[in-house]
Amino acid sequence: MTLVRSAVSNVLITGITSCESRGVEALARAIAEQLNGEGGNRITVLTQTPALDEEALAPTGARCVADPFVISRSWQQMRPQESPAELAARSDQLLTETDLVIATGGDLHTSDYGVSTPYLRGLTAAQQRDIPTAMIGQSVGPFDDPADAKAWLTVAARCHLLTVRESVSHGYLVGKLGLPGDRVQLSSDPAFLLPAATDERISAVLRPLGLTPEDPYVCLASSQGITRFSAVDEAQHTAALTRLATALVRTREMPVVLLPHCHDSRPHNDDRILAARIAEASDVPQVMTLPGMLSASDYKGVLSRAELVISERLHAAIGALSSGVPAITIGHSHKFNGVLAETYGDTIDVDDIHADVRAFAQDNTVLARLVHDTDVTVLRTTLQQRLPLITDRARSDFAQINMLLGA
Repeated sequence: MTLVRSAVSNVLITGITSCESRGVEALARAIAEQLNGEGGNRITVLTQTPALDEEALAPTGARCVADPFVISRSWQQMRPQESPAELAARSDQLLTETDLVIATGGDLHTSDYGVSTPYLRGLTAAQQRDIPTAMIGQSVGPFDDPADAKAWLTVAARCHLLTVRESVSHGYLVGKLGLPGDRVQLSSDPAFLLPAATDERISAVLRPLGLTPEDPYVCLASSQGITRFSAVDEAQHTAALTRLATALVRTREMPVVLLPHCHDSRPHNDDRILAARIAEASDVPQVMTLPGMLSASDYKGVLSRAELVISERLHAAIGALSSGVPAITIGHSHKFNGVLAETYGDTIDVDDIHADVRAFAQDNTVLARLVHDTDVTVLRTTLQQRLPLITDRARSDFAQINMLLGA
């Protein structure tokens, strides 16, 4: 189906939680910029933190409004108080003026976080009005509850475009859930298209750490929230990261920059807290925390200058990978090894680029492997060969979206 295009199309973006997570910001900004690069569309982003996100996404021209379909209790203080009738009226008005609904969110549609089915509501409401819908760059599953899987499949069956960002999800949807192979395409994460900050801006960000553009460093992006979803003891996790940071300084003979990719107003997910703990516990001057309220593009710029990135935040890893910088991950779900394996391709063993956080925290041999066995030169060469394919896949999503919009 191709839309009858008016002078300007109205596009609604769902699946956004809050740009307090710079990974979420990276998704939202990359999508909005791809769709509105020349002011050709009106972009509205549904979010839990509309005022904050309006500021974060200002360069894209996107409008940010409180999501009327999903209300997160943990962010209620950051959105207007509305009655059920007011929410219903606003939902109706939003859909009345919408030409296309695009769902992002990376890995919302899984049993890991318990929010999959609520984040289908906007898509379902659009489909009931015959408004075209698209789900792009997804990691999907696994679902523990068959009802969640059924709800997701019902929506997916009516999408005009459905893409996943790695083969693990593609195999799960086709092989496990029985989705017809022609209904889902293998793509990549939209954040591969996020622009980095300017060289001048990156230099200014690094200057307080005493780093010049010529100084090499390693980036470590730790996750305060990862223990919440992996049942790893917090103290054990912090201790392992501290050992990793100090070992990297010693073996790589360069500073380790701690990069807090999520500035969450909820302490359980605020990476700045964990980064401060690691820096203090290491008691090594070369382990330093990147300061300031930085944007996703700022962080991508810092990552783009690193020699190596080790990350517990997937979108911090994507910020490095999309800049041609070797990244390996410490993760708690299949999305990490799936995206990394897809990016590097078959010539790199997934065990060389990914470690499960439970094993990392409990087994010192995993830490030793990350420090001593990572061949940065091989990873960089392989990445440079694969990166054009990965970015072309992401661009293909937007070429197809423009076809839906009749552009």
